Amino acid sequence: MTGSPTIDVSRAMGAIEDGLAERLDGRGVNSSYRVGLHGRLFSVKVHCADRSSDLELQRILRVDAALRGTAWYPRVIDIGLHTAAHPRLVVIRPFAPGAPPTGASRHIGPLMDVLADLALRAKELTVVDGLTGDYASPWLDDRENELRATAGLVKGRPTALARAAEHHLAELCASARLLTRPGTAFVYHGDLHGRNLVLGGSQRLTVIDWDEAGFSWRPADAAKALWLSCRRGRGDFVLDPVAVRCFLEHLHRRLRTPYTAAGHLARLGALWFLPRQHHVALLGRRDAHLVPWYLDWVSRFWSRFEPNLTLLTETAAALADESGSRPETSWSTRDHMIRDTSVTTM
Repeated sequence: MTGSPTIDVSRAMGAIEDGLAERLDGRGVNSSYRVGLHGRLFSVKVHCADRSSDLELQRILRVDAALRGTAWYPRVIDIGLHTAAHPRLVVIRPFAPGAPPTGASRHIGPLMDVLADLALRAKELTVVDGLTGDYASPWLDDRENELRATAGLVKGRPTALARAAEHHLAELCASARLLTRPGTAFVYHGDLHGRNLVLGGSQRLTVIDWDEAGFSWRPADAAKALWLSCRRGRGDFVLDPVAVRCFLEHLHRRLRTPYTAAGHLARLGALWFLPRQHHVALLGRRDAHLVPWYLDWVSRFWSRFEPNLTLLTETAAALADESGSRPETSWSTRDHMIRDTSVTTM
């Protein structure tokens, strides 16, 4: 697919291979570049070979079709599997100059606008099952196999990480299932948080890093953003009470999410912080130094999990009391309402 005469996958990869592209910082399994051509700047994402397939290509194209015309969405200019020893999926978009908004007070509002748009766009879609999935899917589909594969990763790691799956996985999966609504899809970004919101000239907003884009039967973006948007600082996992309150108020007002769903939403999002053997292996192939960094990072999350979850649920309860709100039927699953005290572990 070609949407511009100025650049395509072949030209972009030629610039990268000739050393004419700027490699951008990142700790993910894919590689990002900035390429200049004919006075224009382009963002080029080169997916790792293990995550390059025609199915991935079709998934990104379906999301692109759903979001075209949305003010903050950087459209796909060209996409394709670059033929090399190990074919890699290459996605080209316009480069978004600017910087992320600083502080929760500046990015939570725009983030909610994006979440609302993603939910709205999904209503008009017929989603193919093979294109749906999120970070919760492996744990819900085959929990025991994932546990076996992950056991070696956490052995000898800090106690909080080693105990996370044993003590919390059942309740996390229960909340994820409770928030699953088959037949009602969400357009899924996969890594939606303040650092992936870019404000350019005239405060124009662009959402970047669409590597994981697809569709989900759960509010997975909101659940993950709850943890990543309410921290006191990047790299830390002590939640800021003011940011938590702001996030839950915006979520309630913009997406009609009942305050009583906050605990379940937080548990769903926490599944993203459980290390998976497949992901760790891909990180190691890119840079062996990323593996200990990543395991230490998720260890810090789990060392703070219980007090943070208490803060979230207590803040939600206080907001519910203040507003006199009740669970809303739009968030019902399997004919019963969402209540923080009703989760039964599996």
